[in-house]
Amino acid sequence: MSFFGPRFFRSILLLALPVYLSTAGLFAAKPGKAELREQKKEAGADAPGGKSGKRDDGTGGGESRQMTRLREQMEVTDDAEWALIADRIKTVDDLRRSLATSPNGRIALPSGDKAKPNNRPAASAQPEQEALRSAVGDRLPDAEIKARLQRAHEAYLRNESKLERARAELRAVLTIRQEAVAVMAGLLTP
Repeated sequence: MSFFGPRFFRSILLLALPVYLSTAGLFAAKPGKAELREQKKEAGADAPGGKSGKRDDGTGGGESRQMTRLREQMEVTDDAEWALIADRIKTVDDLRRSLATSPNGRIALPSGDKAKPNNRPAASAQPEQEALRSAVGDRLPDAEIKARLQRAHEAYLRNESKLERARAELRAVLTIRQEAVAVMAGLLTP
């Protein structure tokens, strides 16, 4: 009796078949960029609730991941309730960002060097901040800098009071647990 009989080949075939089937997909042609883009579009359209992967303010269409995570953590299941909460969260977030030192949240030092235009940050959302920055960068007289500093301070105080009102309005629609989540997310102060 030979060692390489029909039983041997059958056992080799049974062992090799699963390996062959699992690796067969590895050698298939890779999809092109257009095919990948189409697959992403289809995957976004098939997302739960018909939402695409696009970012939004959380009040309709597609929600950003952060807003989706907040909704899950706050355990909001009613869409109408979430629309109200998301709108107030967006207001608080926008006002919080307007109080930042610069558009990107970093300290923006004035640049008097005209040869390096990239040293200057992008235009601020607040014209008072930009006017103050240019006054310091252009080395205007102290009296002008003081006037612009005062205007920037007044604008900051106005925005700060708007932010506090927006936070109070957000707190008014949240449960205690939801308020705690908003505090941990940095939307509300403790």
